[in-house]
Amino acid sequence: MEERANIRMLTVDSFTDVPFSGNPAAVCLLPWEFPEHLMQPIAREMNLSETAFIERINATDNFARDSHFKLRWLTPTCEVNLCGHATLAAAAVLLNEVGNVASEVTFSTLSGKLKARREGDKICLDLPLNTPIPQGVEQDAAIQQLVLADRFPIQEVAFSAATKKLVVRLPDNVTRGELEALAVPNHLRLLECHDGTRVRGVIVTVKSQTDEYDFISRYFAPWNGISEDPVTGSAHTVLAPFWAERLSLTRPLKARQVSPRGGDVLLRIAGDRVEVLGCATIVMRGELFLPAC
Repeated sequence: MEERANIRMLTVDSFTDVPFSGNPAAVCLLPWEFPEHLMQPIAREMNLSETAFIERINATDNFARDSHFKLRWLTPTCEVNLCGHATLAAAAVLLNEVGNVASEVTFSTLSGKLKARREGDKICLDLPLNTPIPQGVEQDAAIQQLVLADRFPIQEVAFSAATKKLVVRLPDNVTRGELEALAVPNHLRLLECHDGTRVRGVIVTVKSQTDEYDFISRYFAPWNGISEDPVTGSAHTVLAPFWAERLSLTRPLKARQVSPRGGDVLLRIAGDRVEVLGCATIVMRGELFLPAC
């Protein structure tokens, strides 16, 4: 019988305390010196918006004892530089499932070192702040038209070059129900319209009309293989400074991503960083069986 390597794998619903809502991510706890070329096939097999791969820094490190790990995020089609919900999922696996004894864990990633800690019933992520720059509505107009399908006027547009995310703000009279009813744009037409060299995702956002949230949003990223992402931590590193300035708020921001699955995000700006807080719910435990490499 062919020898096989087993990889511990979990599925975590991020930014929710209710199973089968929020944003699901697969999390793999990798053996030492795991072959890099197998990561993309695994992410494709998981077929979730993101699969997080946690790696030890040294051969003698332990997932339950040590506090510093490598972390990578892959969609079914490519590796990405930052993924908030999969980072939240990875932290939840280490802190809540594995029982890591550290008060805080640090991940070395393509976006630098990211920290995570428990805070009540939530996990708090320390992520880079990505302030978008306002731009004219006429720029990237074809992308905006395909996303909105001329259903809404546009109040303003901004762009985060660091994350390649386009922010499209709708007028304040647009309701949550109207934003929820917006059809997912045709991903093939968006890919034909733009090659992804400048824009990799589109955030559509509007001020909340209730006190429960400060703003709501949806996020579309066909250039990363994701027609619509249910709840996006990286998008909120852009939305936090965008809305903090416009709402003149110094307290934490309360956000809701109103995709069909939906999820809640709490945001605290601290200098050039943003603390992104959310719940995480483990919904599946298992093993991946791979031929020994």
